[in-house]
Amino acid sequence: MSAASSGPYEVRLLSRRVLRELNSLPARDFPRIITAIEALAGTPRLANAVQVDGNIFRLRFGQFRVLYQIDDESRRVGIGGIRRRSERTYRRVRDLF
Repeated sequence: MSAASSGPYEVRLLSRRVLRELNSLPARDFPRIITAIEALAGTPRLANAVQVDGNIFRLRFGQFRVLYQIDDESRRVGIGGIRRRSERTYRRVRDLF
């Protein structure tokens, strides 16, 4: 389930659920989020990324949050979730990975 691998890091969607979340995004948000996910291959620690827990980060796009994990040793970025922001967005975030 590779989403992009053009940079020094390989970006992967970690489950089919993430693919469903990606495909269910509103049309206006989809291009921005895909572009950001692809950019993670070159720069996994983007300027607007916020560290959530350990090596888990999030990107904010309006109501949506892209949750991802960086593994510097294997040079991989795993997308664990693309969620609408709510009280539950960050609960049990480690379970996504």
